Amino acid sequence: MNSDREILANVQGQSGELQLQRRGGHYEVISNGTFLMATHNGESERRMVQEAMNHAYSAESVLIGGLGVGFSLHEAVQHTETVHVTVVELEKHIIEWNRLYFQDWNGRALENSKAQIVEEDLQVFLEKGTNNRWGVVCMDTDNGPDWLVREDNQHMYEAGGLQTIYAALRCGGVAAFWSASYSRAFENILKAVFDTVWIEEVGAGRGGPDVIFYARKAEHMHSSHNF
Repeated sequence: MNSDREILANVQGQSGELQLQRRGGHYEVISNGTFLMATHNGESERRMVQEAMNHAYSAESVLIGGLGVGFSLHEAVQHTETVHVTVVELEKHIIEWNRLYFQDWNGRALENSKAQIVEEDLQVFLEKGTNNRWGVVCMDTDNGPDWLVREDNQHMYEAGGLQTIYAALRCGGVAAFWSASYSRAFENILKAVFDTVWIEEVGAGRGGPDVIFYARKAEHMHSSHNF
């Protein structure tokens, strides 16, 4: 075993094996042998939330898909306009590790009065009927549309799943999707569903930049989007 790596937990999650390890003063989460998240760089996750809020008609209610190490949640609850920030996270172990280990990085965001943590599959949560409820939806459930951590999440990056997200947004709302790489196919699907789409690259310090896809729902409904 690498001398600078300390394995703190190895558990069975909803999508397979989850491993928590500490390396060089930071925490890393490995999913089925693949790097999933770490505490050492949250710039792009924070940027995703900032940009989505800045372009949304209202940032009062925010939905975050995937808790990660809490960077996105921390950014959202700090925003002066937010009132309700709901995070939907499938893995109870990720929620537990946020409370036990990641507090120095997420600013104890899970304890913030604005925050609500829901342990559930995001697709199931959205399909319960949350139409026109959210001003901002930020998706950080995988490493992007082309690098799924959970195969069942594929639907969320296809037209049907995106239409569900579109319906969940208030008019003038913005959806943001974090990705480790650019996907032309995903950009094209977004453009077919949403009214305005733009992309931002954020340097990740290793390899290529992280890519954030933003998609806005018009402030006035168009008949073409009455799914």
